[in-house]
Amino acid sequence: MNFLDLAEGAARLDPDKLAVIDYSWGLRESYTYLDIERLSNNIASILEKLGISKGDRVSVLSYNNVEYLSIYMATIKKGAILAPLSWRASPKELAFMIDDVEPKVLFYHREFEDLLKKALEMSSSKPKVMDIEELRGLHKEELEKSYQKDLLSEEDVSMLLYTGGTTGGLKAAMIPYRQVIWNAINTVISWGLTPNDVAPNFFPFFHTGGWHVITIPLYIVRGTVVLVKKFDPDEAIEVIEREKCTVVIAVPTMFQMMSKSPKFKDAKFSSVRFFKSGGGMSPYELVKIYWDKGAKYFQGYGLTEAGPNLLYTPESTMKEKAMSVGKPGLFVQLKIVKEDGTEAKPGEIGELYVKGPITFVGYWKRPKETTDTITPDGWVKTGDLFTIDGDGYFYFVERRKFMIKTGGENVYPSEVEEAIRSHPGVDEVAVFGVPDPKWVEAVAAVIKPKPGWRITPEEIKTYLRDRIAGYKIPKHIWIVDEVPKTAVGKIDYAYLKRTYSEIVNKEFL
Repeated sequence: MNFLDLAEGAARLDPDKLAVIDYSWGLRESYTYLDIERLSNNIASILEKLGISKGDRVSVLSYNNVEYLSIYMATIKKGAILAPLSWRASPKELAFMIDDVEPKVLFYHREFEDLLKKALEMSSSKPKVMDIEELRGLHKEELEKSYQKDLLSEEDVSMLLYTGGTTGGLKAAMIPYRQVIWNAINTVISWGLTPNDVAPNFFPFFHTGGWHVITIPLYIVRGTVVLVKKFDPDEAIEVIEREKCTVVIAVPTMFQMMSKSPKFKDAKFSSVRFFKSGGGMSPYELVKIYWDKGAKYFQGYGLTEAGPNLLYTPESTMKEKAMSVGKPGLFVQLKIVKEDGTEAKPGEIGELYVKGPITFVGYWKRPKETTDTITPDGWVKTGDLFTIDGDGYFYFVERRKFMIKTGGENVYPSEVEEAIRSHPGVDEVAVFGVPDPKWVEAVAAVIKPKPGWRITPEEIKTYLRDRIAGYKIPKHIWIVDEVPKTAVGKIDYAYLKRTYSEIVNKEFL
């Protein structure tokens, strides 16, 4: 018996309990914990025939579905490593990932067949390729186990998740079973999850949020996870209401899109215990929209390399500490380190460091980036700037790499965004730094107006003069139809910085 075999353990304890509701194939399909065990056993048998053994990588290029979840459960049985691939990647980026992790087998969704074909033409790695749809229906058969189990330890790598990381560049974080299990335990205890909880998963499975924010924590407590093909605000509200979801986790952009859906007004959310925002700070105006519906809504924080569920805000202080990401959860050590290496006092800004069993073991094939991120005594540098108040509550300030240094002054984009967002005609805004021949960096912004509003850059600059210091007012402002987002709905600051820096650089020439 492999004590890390999540599918077998859950099926042994609660075989008939509803584990997954899957909408991804256009139908409402339900699966018990016994169904998942049968499906993952059968997939493990397929992996055995393909020569998969301990440490081999198994990749998936697909939307979320129960087959994808069961592939992961099957890799645990075989001691293999799941290496999810992003369907938002370009063919060149996908080829890089395939060459990097060198999967022996790659399951794909037919909608990404052309993308995969282009990537494989550029790739030197040639995995066995299988259509994930061929796995459908395998849970209905109880086939004899025909695979050899490999013993695992808590330090073995469970999955490789691509991330920009804390030091930039595309790299895969090695997530050990220790991190998977301890993060799940922390989440279950901090959030008070029970077998009665039902939660939608709006994050893709190539992102840590897809697995570790809610899916695995719910699995170990034997709750029910609801899978959708990809996030759609109208469908999200329908699913929350229809399935009587109790816990809803999403990024701020998703919550913003839901609040603008025509279905939001009539939604009761009577079953929801709380909404939790992660992957960026929710502006106070958005938090209040949910509070005004009688919903509990609070901020969260985490990262692929640690957690990702690191902090929690008790319900008693949720409104008092609306812009805090909370206090450290169980089995989590946090400290804020200033530029001089000393630990920050309340009110001082520094980089957040994380330590505990909820941290990763390093970056795949990248020893330098690993040592740059993990200190000799085991602290993980997050690359995020934080402050703490006198009550021990943590506040996200900014990504260090997106902090703007203009003329020797530090400018935090989130502060400027909050000021711009207070303008009645602003729908979305993103602030970032661009090159400047005099000040090294200049503050820049892209703004999406609300429908029916016409906003000019000069109007915004005038509006900000009495609200923030002059050096914080964006020198460059672009009015746009859409603010670009990443695959999980976060504002794509890296893309904005790169794209608009090129525009500004051309102006210098």
